[in-house]
Amino acid sequence: MRIGIAMSRERPNWPVRRLTRALETRQCEVITFRLKDLSIHMNSESVQFLLPRRRPLDVNGIILRSIGGGSTDQITSRISILEALEFSGVRIFNSAYSHRRAKDKLATLVWLAHHGIPIPRTTVTERLAVAVAATKRYSDIVSKPLRGSQGQGIFRLQEPDLAFRIFKILQTANQTILIQEFIETPGRDIRVFVVGERIIGAMYRYAKPGDWKTNISRGGKPTECTLSKDLESIALQAAKAMKMDFAGIDILESDEGYVVNEINAAPNWSGLQKATGVDAAEEIVDYIFHQLQS
Repeated sequence: MRIGIAMSRERPNWPVRRLTRALETRQCEVITFRLKDLSIHMNSESVQFLLPRRRPLDVNGIILRSIGGGSTDQITSRISILEALEFSGVRIFNSAYSHRRAKDKLATLVWLAHHGIPIPRTTVTERLAVAVAATKRYSDIVSKPLRGSQGQGIFRLQEPDLAFRIFKILQTANQTILIQEFIETPGRDIRVFVVGERIIGAMYRYAKPGDWKTNISRGGKPTECTLSKDLESIALQAAKAMKMDFAGIDILESDEGYVVNEINAAPNWSGLQKATGVDAAEEIVDYIFHQLQS
């Protein structure tokens, strides 16, 4: 069996190396590549997918770790190539459009809300006056980019004047403004890791002293989280609503109960492994083999 791993870097990072090792221990050939290096040649009767030096991408399945960065045209074309691969019979984990939705915070919130899953109060707009009014209405807000990870580009704002200046910069840069009500938590959030239709582990991520962001990459401390039935239910519902094969579900503990904050289609599990001992690479690869052989 041959499995491709689509990544954004020339050299595999830690999750890709872990997945590669788990696949190779099962006598699987692994092909790592960047979507930016993949070309498609087609007519109405046939289609070819070629890597550099005209190497055909001949795989049974693809683990989609990253679409990569680029212009709107580049991102759109890569998603369309992934869709063409799916049409040709290649199973992609997660599927092209599931991955795309999870990378877009607005699309994620739209899908979650559509399926009745609790989310923070949110305003998305391109109008400066609407953004400032939402800041006053929510009182304490978090401003986020539509696309991004590891807590980059996220601000907590409580002063409308400061919010105005930041929103003005975003508007000048032709950026959409996404605002969420800040939710007071016990200084932590919860990352639940779902593979298939089951949860393989969960962790609290505690913000470091003086900070409110819980990302492990920013110094957040992972500790094991014991799942309640309500927590397990909302995480599984969120993954199912987003049609994910595997996902990191980020959940906040609000005064009114759990709310799903974000969903990660290609989560790093180093913190989870440290907190729980669970090796997500083994779980993901077991799931993929089961899907491809069934």
